[in-house]
Order: sequence, then C-alpha cells, then structure tokens
Amino acid sequence: MKDNDRVTALETLDPAHERQGYWEQFRARILENAAFELARRREAARESVAAILSGWSRSLIPVAAAAALIASIMILNETQQQAEPAPRLVLEDMLGGTRNANPLQAGLAAGVQSNTAEFIAFVEEDTR
Repeated sequence: MKDNDRVTALETLDPAHERQGYWEQFRARILENAAFELARRREAARESVAAILSGWSRSLIPVAAAAALIASIMILNETQQQAEPAPRLVLEDMLGGTRNANPLQAGLAAGVQSNTAEFIAFVEEDTR
C-alpha cells in the first residue's frame, strides 16, 4: 500500500470528510455550550486578593474578634490565679498542730487544698 492510499483510507474517518464546515460548526457549538463557564472564569480572573479578602470579612472579622476576647479572658484569669496562689496542705504544717487534734480535720478546717499523696499520708498516720 502506498502512502497516498493510506491517507485516502484515513480521510474516511475524518468527520468533515463529506461535510463542509464541520469543524467550524463543532467549535461554535462547544463555545456556545461553555459560554456560562467561560464568563464565570473571566470574572474570577478579574478579582484581586483584596476583593476576595473583603468578601471573607463578613465572617472572618467577628470570628477573630471573638477569639481575641476569649484569649484575653483566659489570660486575665491565668494572671489572677498566679497572683494569688492557694495555700498548699503541707504535712509539716499539719503535724505542728495540737496533740489531740486530728491533722486531716485541722487541715480541712484551715481551708487549704490537699492532694492525693497528702491524703494517703494522713490516712496511714491515723491507723497507727
């Protein structure tokens, strides 16, 4: 088979072989169907960073203000707790009380905080 015969055989597969203007009509039909999407993309390409950020401002600014308010409340609360630390229950302080007083009751009456290790030490002391 010669090259001209191959070209002739492949021309029958071309949709525009027997129809004049097929590719122009095909292109026009595609552009007509894609007109809305192409217009949307043109508009999106014109938007700047500032325009996008201003669009976010309706939700972004109130959320940022709320986060700043919550953070400031948490910081103020933390500084107040650090300024006035609660007295700790110390075993030596409890043992320094009167002989007849129960160390655990004396500690609880003083309004000091206890922890698990100190509680166990008091329980073991009372069982002797």
